[in-house]
Amino acid sequence: MHIVYVLRCRGNKYYVGKTMDLNVRIRQHINGNTKWTRIYPFESVIWKKRTKNEDLLELAKTLEYMNLYNINNVRGSIYSRPILSLNDINDIRNKLNNKCYCCGRFGHSGNECRCDICGKSDHLDYQCDKCYKCGGRHSHSPINCRNCYKCGSPYHDYWNCDSCYKCGRSGHFARNCRYM
Repeated sequence: MHIVYVLRCRGNKYYVGKTMDLNVRIRQHINGNTKWTRIYPFESVIWKKRTKNEDLLELAKTLEYMNLYNINNVRGSIYSRPILSLNDINDIRNKLNNKCYCCGRFGHSGNECRCDICGKSDHLDYQCDKCYKCGGRHSHSPINCRNCYKCGSPYHDYWNCDSCYKCGRSGHFARNCRYM
């Protein structure tokens, strides 16, 4: 599962992103890994959520924050360049005028709406029977979930997991994946 997150940056700016390992990604932002966080340095993580619906949620959260704090103060998803084109700005304004009738978020229509936890289209996240932390069945409480969110194993935490984020096979990491 991916983590979609929102950063508060210097100058009342915001950045929305996605990652498999938030701690590593935060260090990258602190080091100025993205153009936006190089211009407006990272201050804090203000929101995060594990999801299998990362692309749609990242876009929806980016548009939500653009709606709240102004297009010029937020970057993320497909709108991550510091200077947006006129076409991008018009596209954003169009998306902000259309909310999904299923979940009420921006960036997609009802026929594209997916559960944030499992990625299926027949229900929303509050109706999902999977754990929002690891993606496993609700045979345990998400509050007490100790399962690895990379592979679902109850026998180790994600930092001890040798499964690849991209293909799910063990024995290598995503940066060395030859299968995807």
